[in-house]
Amino acid sequence: MSANPSSARHQIGLVPTVALCVGTMVGGGVFALSGIILNDTGPLAIVAYLIAAVAVLLSALSFAAVASRAKQGDTGYGPIAQYLGARWRFVTMWAFYISAIAGGAFMLVAFGAYLQFFLTGMPPLLLGTLALVALVILNLGPADLVGRAETVLVLFKMAVLVLVIGYGLAAFNVNQLTPFAPHGIGVVLNSSGLLFSAYLGFSVVTNVAGVVKNPRRNVPLAIIASLLFVTIIYVGIALAMLMSGKNLFEGAGVAEAADILVGPWGGVLVAVAACVSTLSGANAVILGNSELLIRMSGNGDIPSPLGRISKGGHAYVSVLLTGLVALILMLTGSIQNIVAYCSVAGIVGLVLMNITALQMARKHWPGPGLKLPFGIVIPLLATILALGQLPYLGWQNVLVGLLLVSVGLVVYALRSHSRPQDRDTHDNLVQRLETPQMRALRRPAPKTESER
Repeated sequence: MSANPSSARHQIGLVPTVALCVGTMVGGGVFALSGIILNDTGPLAIVAYLIAAVAVLLSALSFAAVASRAKQGDTGYGPIAQYLGARWRFVTMWAFYISAIAGGAFMLVAFGAYLQFFLTGMPPLLLGTLALVALVILNLGPADLVGRAETVLVLFKMAVLVLVIGYGLAAFNVNQLTPFAPHGIGVVLNSSGLLFSAYLGFSVVTNVAGVVKNPRRNVPLAIIASLLFVTIIYVGIALAMLMSGKNLFEGAGVAEAADILVGPWGGVLVAVAACVSTLSGANAVILGNSELLIRMSGNGDIPSPLGRISKGGHAYVSVLLTGLVALILMLTGSIQNIVAYCSVAGIVGLVLMNITALQMARKHWPGPGLKLPFGIVIPLLATILALGQLPYLGWQNVLVGLLLVSVGLVVYALRSHSRPQDRDTHDNLVQRLETPQMRALRRPAPKTESER
């Protein structure tokens, strides 16, 4: 596929790309999952965050090497087809599609928990379900404004989190870190497996790699910079929550800690930031999944009706499908189950990306793009570490996660039920940057001399 010449006028730079990654990662993973991890592991949670960060960072390097070789206008998944075949490119995209839905469902449950901070007595699940319905309706209409505000939302929630971290550091007391492992050392691996889901948002950059300015430089930088930045935020928040002295956190854990460290106004501010963050994160999931289905349809990997676009330019089939699956997950699984499904599906995608990078390494990183040092060592180690998380997620959760990914093979088998004109339509939308996510991300194009 060749990019539309006008696409260069709409390319996004490094800062909005990093904001996209950070905004996707910093949601339920910090506002809700941090309380669960601290309850399970105590101060050892800091180690769990670091273990998960190192494991994901190694896979992120493989991601960067693969995505930096994407052709103009293609996604970062494109090179997978060259090295593993079109089927495995699709499975990778589908795995992250499923992982994103589970992550969105988790964020909506977290949204309900923090909204309960203001609407006491209302069940968090009910509030999260109502939010899901609202987002589905929004994305069947003019959702672009929400996407365009993402950079502002990221700055707001980062400022609030940095404030909490600052108060936590000011209240630092080493006694709050003892005992360091109140529930034993073994639980750290269970927690790090769940925390995989907190870092997977960086993969969103692969959706837009083809329209990032200077992608061979900016895509790897955005992936690595966002992961390092988010790791600092996660560890800082965990440390601040420990300094609050609270031993058991409820659903709105960060707000509970801020209420102690900062004062009542701090708890309210964090609750507002959490509601904004988780809601915008869930909206980003819907936009990102619409992008994936449209691109998979344009590739001819799925029945074209799944990528169908309304006359108003909205991927209504994808929106409704994402909403339905997220609702089922919210109604049938606990928070820990949903997070585990997200991690399992994400691990499948990570492994396939690592295998692609492994093939590139064996061929000495052909073509322009990021070249990782030490040959096959990084992608091989990343694969081992990713697969090593599965035993700690619970065999039932692993089976359900793998089943959700396997559904994609059925969808792929039905790909012949597509009309060539539909595939061309979807491919043209991608090339013209007229997909919902591209409309939300792109900046207004400067007028040319002939247009002035």
